[in-house]
Amino acid sequence: MEYFDRSKRSVLEKLFKPDKSRKGGVDELAVPVISVLNQKKDFYTTSSCSGRISLFREAVSGKKHESGWLFVKHGVVSLDELKGALVNLPLESIWFRCEAPIFHIACRDLDAANRLLVVCRSMGFKRAGIVGNGRRKLVEVIFNDKMDVPVASGGVLFVDEKFLSFLIKKANVKFRKNVSLLKKFEKEIKKNL
Repeated sequence: MEYFDRSKRSVLEKLFKPDKSRKGGVDELAVPVISVLNQKKDFYTTSSCSGRISLFREAVSGKKHESGWLFVKHGVVSLDELKGALVNLPLESIWFRCEAPIFHIACRDLDAANRLLVVCRSMGFKRAGIVGNGRRKLVEVIFNDKMDVPVASGGVLFVDEKFLSFLIKKANVKFRKNVSLLKKFEKEIKKNL
């Protein structure tokens, strides 16, 4: 058995078990895309996120492992949910984020990676490319719709309720659009890979 097949089997054995991500497992909305990719002989997913809306606390040091969420949801959000998370503000900068879906996909070879990139380009994804070209050919796919807005720092909220409602409305639209694109991505993978 070659390296790709051994790696794929190893990853798939652990796929739906608790993992080391902050969430601790696979996002439910990403499962259809993950499943269809993993059924293809030339592909498997190594990590994924279906997208999320969050309030992110950025550590003063800028180091990711020292940062964290005040609030995170892999779904649409309400004003009440966010207001509850903004009660006791830390001194660090707080960002309101709508993060796009992201997938890391191992490909059997460069031909498979290029076939996947053709699907991504046909869907209009601007951020899709080969990020690993060693023993494992890895393609990173990031959907387009996202948003990052600073909303607090030094324990002070910069935005009023009206602007926060505006941000939530925009983020929910983007999130719903990304959910639709996840379904389209799944269909394109089924049809073209």
